[in-house]
Amino acid sequence: ANDMLSWYPDEIVEWSVDPKTKRTPKKIKENNSIKSISTSIQSKTMPKEKNFNVTKISRQKNKRAKALKDDKVDTKRLPWSLPPIPKNQTSSEQFMKELSAFKKTLDIPLPWETTPRSNLPLPIISLSLPKSATTTTRMYFSCGNLTTAHTNRPFATTRIGDCMRDNFLNGTSPFHGCETNVRTNEVVNVWTDIGIPDDYCFYSSLHDGGLEHIAKFYPNATLLLVVRDSESWIASTKKWAGGRLLRKWRDTCDFPLEKPVEGDKVSDRDWIDFYEAHTEKVRQFAKKYPQMTYVEVQLGDATANMMEFYSGIPHTCFGDCHPGKRHVRCGLHSEKPKDIDNNDGDENDKDESVSRDDDNDDDGNNDDDDSK
Repeated sequence: ANDMLSWYPDEIVEWSVDPKTKRTPKKIKENNSIKSISTSIQSKTMPKEKNFNVTKISRQKNKRAKALKDDKVDTKRLPWSLPPIPKNQTSSEQFMKELSAFKKTLDIPLPWETTPRSNLPLPIISLSLPKSATTTTRMYFSCGNLTTAHTNRPFATTRIGDCMRDNFLNGTSPFHGCETNVRTNEVVNVWTDIGIPDDYCFYSSLHDGGLEHIAKFYPNATLLLVVRDSESWIASTKKWAGGRLLRKWRDTCDFPLEKPVEGDKVSDRDWIDFYEAHTEKVRQFAKKYPQMTYVEVQLGDATANMMEFYSGIPHTCFGDCHPGKRHVRCGLHSEKPKDIDNNDGDENDKDESVSRDDDNDDDGNNDDDDSK
């Protein structure tokens, strides 16, 4: 099974008896070592000439189950907190104007206002919650020729959230051990969908000290937040797989209530408050750490132009993207989406935050409003 990882990045496989020959597959030996079987990464199909079947297993579930058994993973629930929501929470555009004015009083240059124009400082770390155009954001920066990672380290089994949680607990750099693309060895410079909602739940922008941990090791990084209308967000998140992500957050992360009481019912209003308070927490952090570059955009008709204004990457790169089993479909809102190879090891074909051990490739619930 380990040899087969070289050609099938999204899932682990088990050897099984071939129903035609009634025999188990033979190992191919070369120079007294097992030769890896190779095939097209884009087709993700088994080599036809080999007489064996595979049983798909959740890579993440398998890996974590073993680690938990060996007591290598600390699954204690980490404390998290959110600030009160202002009575009249400002729009993203207004907040950016206020923050920019504040930075100018401190003589902190804004990359999009320098002459010649400066690129956004790297790495770019998206703090957007799932169902807030994280796939679209990743594809936008990929279109701008930056090396991106979404959900997983590219072509590896490691979830970004796993990596960040372990490094947070160990006091090491947030992306230590997962900072490169496994295949190309390129350093990842854009990170999206960086949380994980399982028993070892961790979201840097929600758990106490997570943002400070990023600032300690990346004091000049760019933090990005794409803000979606909160009512649209909860409707989309409830729609995806029957609300599975919300259930995982409630059961394994204790979201959205900071002091839950057994038997409490969580309403849509609770989730809306949770989403808006998350935005407020990130904003407060951006004001507290003005040396870091902060970009916040509201998801809507003007998003593409605003992203170009801040990043310099053409607005045409910002499409309407939805993950699929083999491709990410992207296109302008007025166009039919085009298929783009989803070949960076992105594990979540139909979701941006729930791993494949939740059978998200079988539920048929592809919420096609990721970036609307």
